[in-house]
Amino acid sequence: MMTPIAILRTGLLSAALLLPLCFAQAAIPSLKPANTCVRSAFVLRCEDGQGGWYGVAVQGNDTLMRGYDAVSGRSWAQTSTRLGRLQFFSGLTSDGNLWLGRTRQLGWNVISRFSTSRGDHARTSCNRVAGCEWR
Repeated sequence: MMTPIAILRTGLLSAALLLPLCFAQAAIPSLKPANTCVRSAFVLRCEDGQGGWYGVAVQGNDTLMRGYDAVSGRSWAQTSTRLGRLQFFSGLTSDGNLWLGRTRQLGWNVISRFSTSRGDHARTSCNRVAGCEWR
C-alpha cells in the first residue's frame, strides 16, 4: 500500500508529464497551479481556482489522471504504467487529441519523449536542481 506522500509524489510526477505538452502546438490542456488539493488513501484531487481541476489515482504501477481545463473547456484523461525506471503514458482530450510518450528516470534527471495525434513531438529533460529544458 502506498503512503499519501508516495501518492502525492507519483501524482505530481505524472502531472509533470503533462506540463511539456502545453508547449507542443497540439493545444493539449496544461495544468495550472493548484489552489486546493484534497487527498485520500488512493486519490488526489486538485482545483486551480478558475474552474479547472484534476485528479490522480494510483493503483500499483498504474497512475490514472483525469481533469478539466476551464480555459479551453476541454476535459482530458491520461494513464501511465511504470516498469522499473520507465514510465509509459497515453492521454486523450475531449476534442479527440491523443498523446503517447515515455519517461525515463536517470538519477536526478527525468527525460520524457512524447508525440501527439496532430504530429507534434518533443523531448523534455528535468533535473531536480537545474529545472526543465524543452526540445
